Amino acid sequence: MFEFKGKVAVVTGGSSGIGVLFSHALAARGCDIVLLARRKEKLEENAENIRNQYGVKCLPLSCDVTDSARVRECKDAVWEEFHRCDILINCAGVGHNDWALELTDEKWLATMDVCLNGVFYCAREFASLMKENYYGRVINISSMLGGIALDRTFGRGICEYSAAKGGVINLTRQLANEWAPYGITVNCLSPGFFASEQSPVGQEWFDDFIHTWCPMKRPGKNHELDAAIVFMASEEASYMTGQNLIIDGGWSCT
Repeated sequence: MFEFKGKVAVVTGGSSGIGVLFSHALAARGCDIVLLARRKEKLEENAENIRNQYGVKCLPLSCDVTDSARVRECKDAVWEEFHRCDILINCAGVGHNDWALELTDEKWLATMDVCLNGVFYCAREFASLMKENYYGRVINISSMLGGIALDRTFGRGICEYSAAKGGVINLTRQLANEWAPYGITVNCLSPGFFASEQSPVGQEWFDDFIHTWCPMKRPGKNHELDAAIVFMASEEASYMTGQNLIIDGGWSCT
């Protein structure tokens, strides 16, 4: 159960954060990995680590997910290398911290471009490979913020990120409906606060905020999302599609 030998997973946002963690979780179970992100040096470093630790293939591809033509080129590179794509995990994301009244058009559009448009571009291209084999697992990474709002005591705005992540959840439902006849499941994972380059986790001011609002009184730890990703990416999850799984320490239940 939950073996991935012979499978190929494409992971966007593969240069840092949960994209790297998810890549390791699948590679540890025999999955070959394709890492997509903009920072080529980080990709090369991460790919080498994965190859050395797990003995699987790992292909790093520099990619800006907001560039649909480049996403298409990466899809072609994956087909040339592996002749298949079984799993896509859409992790790439960005956000700004301006209050809505001060948020510029440029920042709004930049967040939408990465967090929503990029998810669609990657899903569209790599699902076309999945359709060839009548099999696929698309996992879109949203956020608990796609379904709830943060209290103003958070101290910063987050409306464009919340709007984009809410869009990801409903995009997931619609793609699941459209692609079910092709053997492709499409599901969504919505984490709470986990450490990353953009997350406030680890900053002193945030400790008080999360202690007030999160029932578990803490952020998520590394690998507390692994079981969910492994399950949703597996063959055993064949009857689950269009779902949004929230892992947030109970935040959204309050």
